[in-house]
Amino acid sequence: MLTTQPQEEITSLKQKLRHEISKLSGASENNIPKYICINNLNSKLERLEEIKKLLSIDKYKIVFIGTIGQGKTTAICHLFNLISDFKVSNTIGCPTNSAIVWGRYF
Repeated sequence: MLTTQPQEEITSLKQKLRHEISKLSGASENNIPKYICINNLNSKLERLEEIKKLLSIDKYKIVFIGTIGQGKTTAICHLFNLISDFKVSNTIGCPTNSAIVWGRYF
């Protein structure tokens, strides 16, 4: 759980990533796994910068954190009215025995 503001946490993570990148870059041996690791860390650093920019927008200062299946996406969809009712009809057997199914879509 975050005990600091998200911006401060991101800044801290970026500093740690830069430190790891400089350690790897300063090592005497050059090999493919090290090169891949450095590129991976650089991409994480860029992504953190994107996240920091997104979180700095006042209008969107909200973060949903939780495990899979806890309803984060559903909550967001309800907040922004992304869910609408729709009607699906499905004929079972002959046309006289039809069933109507109600559902939701995103």
